[in-house]
Amino acid sequence: MNTMIANAVDALKSGGIVIFPTDTVYGIGMLATDKNNPDELFQIKQRPPQKKIPLLVADKTSLDTYACSVPKYAYLLSTKYWPGALTLVLKAGTAVPLQFVADDGSIALRMPNNAIALSLIAASSAPLATSSANISGEAAVTDISDLSPNLLKRVDAIVDVGRLPLATPSTIVSCLGSKAKVLRRGEVDINIDID
Repeated sequence: MNTMIANAVDALKSGGIVIFPTDTVYGIGMLATDKNNPDELFQIKQRPPQKKIPLLVADKTSLDTYACSVPKYAYLLSTKYWPGALTLVLKAGTAVPLQFVADDGSIALRMPNNAIALSLIAASSAPLATSSANISGEAAVTDISDLSPNLLKRVDAIVDVGRLPLATPSTIVSCLGSKAKVLRRGEVDINIDID
């Protein structure tokens, strides 16, 4: 593990906030643990607190760890598209601290297709509550040099791997009903007719 990643893991385990690359854009995140509160991320991003922050997970088995009442089609989607740019909205399991759960009892989970993001999650032994590393309303960034100085000075560590390839945001699919429902079309173009 290189020094930059090791420093980011140390910061995360200490309750800090880090900026790191994902398979779409640079993300900003903290560990989704009982000791942390996503309000700090909302304040840094100047984001409305009604919009809960998705969790990045390290593997497909995380569906059973962090969600409950997972429908069969959600397993099919994760098997086909994870790791990748597909976010699944599911009923939150008891392993998710309440402060990271949406008012309707749901949580959004994604396994990114990025070795650094996955190594941060695995080394921290907890999912990463993550949003795009930008002030709310501004464009997401693929290069650290494009980040807001106000945002940069409020984080505890940065994993800078240079400019990321241009990518489309993740597709978001609700798995709360009897059938999958696309909430946002993005990188993954899925056939939603799944029973």
